[in-house]
Amino acid sequence: MGKKTLYSLILVSVLLLGVVAAGCIGGGGTTTSPSPTTTTSTVVKTETQVQTKTTTETKVQEKVFVRFAGWSAGETEMKNYQKMIDEFEKENPNIGIKYEVITQMFHENILASFGAGVAPDVFYVDSAWAPIFIDKGALYPISDLADKSFIDKFYPFLLEPFKKNGKLYGLPKDWSMLALFYNKKLFEQAGITKPPETWEELEQDAKIIAEKTGKPGLAIYLGNFNRYVPVAVSNGAPKPWFEKPEDASWFDNPVVKETLTWYINLYKVGKVDMENQGKKPYVVQPGDVGAGWLGDAFGKQEVAMVISGNWMIPFLADQFPDFKYGEDWDIAPLPAGKSGRATMAYTVILGINAKSGHPKDAWKFVEFILGPKGQKDLVVKAGQTLPSMKGFENDPDMWPQHKKTLSFMSQYDNVIIFLWGPKSGTLEGKFSDAMAAAMRGEMTPEEAIQTMKEVVQQELSG
Repeated sequence: MGKKTLYSLILVSVLLLGVVAAGCIGGGGTTTSPSPTTTTSTVVKTETQVQTKTTTETKVQEKVFVRFAGWSAGETEMKNYQKMIDEFEKENPNIGIKYEVITQMFHENILASFGAGVAPDVFYVDSAWAPIFIDKGALYPISDLADKSFIDKFYPFLLEPFKKNGKLYGLPKDWSMLALFYNKKLFEQAGITKPPETWEELEQDAKIIAEKTGKPGLAIYLGNFNRYVPVAVSNGAPKPWFEKPEDASWFDNPVVKETLTWYINLYKVGKVDMENQGKKPYVVQPGDVGAGWLGDAFGKQEVAMVISGNWMIPFLADQFPDFKYGEDWDIAPLPAGKSGRATMAYTVILGINAKSGHPKDAWKFVEFILGPKGQKDLVVKAGQTLPSMKGFENDPDMWPQHKKTLSFMSQYDNVIIFLWGPKSGTLEGKFSDAMAAAMRGEMTPEEAIQTMKEVVQQELSG
């Protein structure tokens, strides 16, 4: 091979290496090597394609359903709660609320649902039933979910029934106190110028109204031990508390015996005996006048007086708009006894099921209902009851009927929280059964009192 041939081979090799190198450096797209200005050459076109695969994962959050169970003070309360539920679901699209209303034996049914493994996630718990639910481990400690700053917004006296061993098991949704509701028009027809000041006047006014107007003067529930307690305490009896069998001696107190007999006889004498004598009754229960409960009986103007709580106020406004507060009816404090005035205070928590599969979602709903917005919209604006959170006392949106009941606080010597001890709920039901039997004339007041003593001894022994 001559020098000239060798030189030509080297030159071609160098040119080819240059073309390949240019194609590799480009990395992507299309590159073209420059044409030499001398000698004949081949243009090499190299195209490299790079594909990048992008994977996008979309996680769809599964909707959680929280079951919420409560009782109802009537259609108005159910409508108000459903409105709040709708608002919550709009703000929390991944949480659905299933609202269930239980109309009979609420707490007993909730406890039974735990045994069947179908208890709701959120449910009402009355102060009287709280110790039973806490002892059974049914309630999730709210102090493990809520910030202390949130808890501190509530009235401390309303929290007491829901505490045990340093834990708080619920926050009250609202509260109410008993007051006397009276029909001003029926009072006027009967010639009565003001509501009764004492328990004796209450009964006397009921008789006069029945005689003058033909309408019963007073409607009460059969039994309902808690409605009787202010009568006993205002006349000097100690507040009832039943923690051990010996506490049954409360019923041996002379004031208790006297006032309980009087309360039973309101219906026994005022309804049963009067009708047996062919006379019109001056005391009835709601069913006697075709009503489902006291609010209905009062709103239909079938009775002149009832003793009820703040929950009756929005019901009257909604169901009986032509029955005007201030014009047709009004509110007064409960009558006084020989030792002053007393009333009952009622409160209910939104308890969270200790075995809920979604405790944080349940708390989110509870916090919404109980928080400032819920209290403002559901309690203050809707006039449902009294706010359990501090700071709304002088709110311009508070209904005048509620403001008036709050104004009675200074007149009461005792405001009694509905709680008689660790088995209040069970005792309340059995006390009320005995009282109702005596009111119907099926046993004497003395026999009812003895039965109630035995109930305490049986329930709290062992």
